[in-house]
Amino acid sequence: MSRLVGIAATLVTLAAGLAGGLALTAAVLGAAQPPGASRVGGWMVWPRAGAPDADPYTKALFARRGEIAMSPAEGLAFLAQRDSSGAELRGGCAYSIAGRMPPARVWTLTAYRPDGALAAHPAARYGLTSAEAVGGDDGTRIVVSAAPGPGNWLPVPADGRFVLMLRLYDTPLAAVSASLDPERLPLLKRGECGG
Repeated sequence: MSRLVGIAATLVTLAAGLAGGLALTAAVLGAAQPPGASRVGGWMVWPRAGAPDADPYTKALFARRGEIAMSPAEGLAFLAQRDSSGAELRGGCAYSIAGRMPPARVWTLTAYRPDGALAAHPAARYGLTSAEAVGGDDGTRIVVSAAPGPGNWLPVPADGRFVLMLRLYDTPLAAVSASLDPERLPLLKRGECGG
């Protein structure tokens, strides 16, 4: 009988340890700034995410989101979950992304839901690329909203949260990603919000 009690106590201890470990890992991955991430202005970047020596939390974060991280030789991916004032990105608001895009052979800007799925919109457009964007001497201006906007427009849902992913392919910034200057990235400002 005492042997069964010992086995049961061991199993309960193992189950509690496993549950505690999983809960702590989930909390770390859901933190405002997960391990391996750097904040650059309103953008978050994982400069070593695709490197062979990436930390296990960064690997777990990308695996959980179902993403394949770019290696530093391929480029960098920047995530925006909040605007320049710190408020979460919401579908009922219009945003502008203004400023020069960092140097890169190609860049893409894509809208996603927080769960990683593409942000659905009746226009059936989910992103904007450097090949289709127009910009003047002062840089590229992008309107991010549910309603069409002039010039470069990235459609997002009319309600709910969304996130933006700016990917820079073949960029010299990958070499200096640990010391990126926020001035080198475009600013994400909130405009009018619907009722």
